[in-house]
Amino acid sequence: MSEVFVGRQPIYNRQLGVYAYELLFHSSDAANSNTVVSADDATSQTIINTFIEIGLENIVGTSNACINLTKSFLLQEDRLLIPSKQIILEIPENTPVTEQLIDAVSRLHQQGFVFALDDYIYNPAHKALIEIASIIKINIAALTKAEVEEHVTLLRPFNKKLLADKVQTLDDYDFCMALDFDYFQGYFLSRPRIIKSPSLPQSKIAIMNILALLQNHESDIDKINEAISADATISYKILKLMNSAFFSFDTTIDSIKQALLLMGRQKLSSWASMSALSQLNDQPAEKLHIAMIRAKMCELLAKESRLQPVENYFTTGLFSALDILMGASLISLLKPLPISDDLRLAITQKKGIMGYALDCTLAYEISDWQNVKFLNLSKDEISRCHLEAVKWTALIMKTI
Repeated sequence: MSEVFVGRQPIYNRQLGVYAYELLFHSSDAANSNTVVSADDATSQTIINTFIEIGLENIVGTSNACINLTKSFLLQEDRLLIPSKQIILEIPENTPVTEQLIDAVSRLHQQGFVFALDDYIYNPAHKALIEIASIIKINIAALTKAEVEEHVTLLRPFNKKLLADKVQTLDDYDFCMALDFDYFQGYFLSRPRIIKSPSLPQSKIAIMNILALLQNHESDIDKINEAISADATISYKILKLMNSAFFSFDTTIDSIKQALLLMGRQKLSSWASMSALSQLNDQPAEKLHIAMIRAKMCELLAKESRLQPVENYFTTGLFSALDILMGASLISLLKPLPISDDLRLAITQKKGIMGYALDCTLAYEISDWQNVKFLNLSKDEISRCHLEAVKWTALIMKTI
C-alpha cells in the first residue's frame, strides 16, 4: 500500500469558526506513477491513515471530520470499522440512489453516523435520502446563481443544514451568506481571506507596533524587554509558556529579561510575535491556527533541510497570515515593519528559499498536491512536517 497524505479542508460556520474538516486523499507517488487509485482504495487508505497511522485527534482535534464514502463502503457496512463520534459521512453525487442504498444509510444513521449529500442536485425522488441526511452540500460553481437560489428554496422545507461548496471569491461568499447558507467551504475561505476593513483599529495598530519593534534588528535587548514587559497580556503569556511543561526549564522563569537570556533575542521575538497576534480576540480562532501551522511548518521544512536561521522561516509563515488576522493587505501591513528584503519578498511574492518553503506550506494548506514540494524532501517527510505543525499548534493554543 502506498504512503498517503491526509489533507484537510476547513468547513466554516457563519461566524467563520471551523465546524468540520473534509479529509482529502492523495497518494505520495501519484505524480510519479501511471497507477490509477480507485475510489474504494482512496477511501480505504484515507480511513487507515486517519484512524490507525496518524490518529483522528491529530488531524482534526475536537472538530468533526468529513469522509467521502463510495457505494461499496455504504452497502458493505462491515467494511466501515470506524467510530461514529465526530464523523460525517459524505455520499458522493454520482452514487445511484436505490432502496438498497437508503436501507444501508438508514442502518448507519441508527448507529449514530451523520450524513451529508455531496454536490447535491435536487431530485424529488430522493426524498427518503434527504430526510436521513443532516447536511446538504451545494456546489455553487456548477450552478448558476438562479439555480443555487432555486435549490435553497426547494431544500429549505426539509430543515437541513445547507453547505455552500466551492466558495472561490468574496462575491461567492457574500451571495451565499445572503441566502442564509449554514456552512461554507472553498479555496476563498480555506485561507481564509475576508478582507474588507480599509483601516486598522487602535488595538491592531498597537500589535503592529510591537511586531515592528520585535523585528527590528537594531532594537536592543533592553528595548525588547521593556516593550514586552509593558504589555501585561503578552508578558503573562510568554512567562506562562516558558514555565509550562512544553519547555520544562530546570528553573522558574520569572521575568522577560530572564527569558531573553535563556532563549536568545531572535527566538523570544518569534514567541512574543505569536503571543501578540493571539490577542486578536475579534478574529475566529481558526485564523490564528492557520497562522501558527504555517509558521511551524515553514520552520520544520527548514530544519529537515538543515537551513538556518529557522526563526526566519517561522516568521515567514506567521507573517504570511497577517492579512487574514488584520483584515488588510499584506503589502500595506509589511511596509512599516523593519524586516529584511528577503523576508518581505518571501512573504509577498514567494521568492527565495523562504518563499519556496511558504509556497509548499500554502499548497499543503489547500491540498494542492502537485505543488507540495520542497528541495529534496520526500512527500512523506513534508507530510510529517505538516502533521507535527498541526499537533504543535494544538498544544500551544492550549498553553497561550
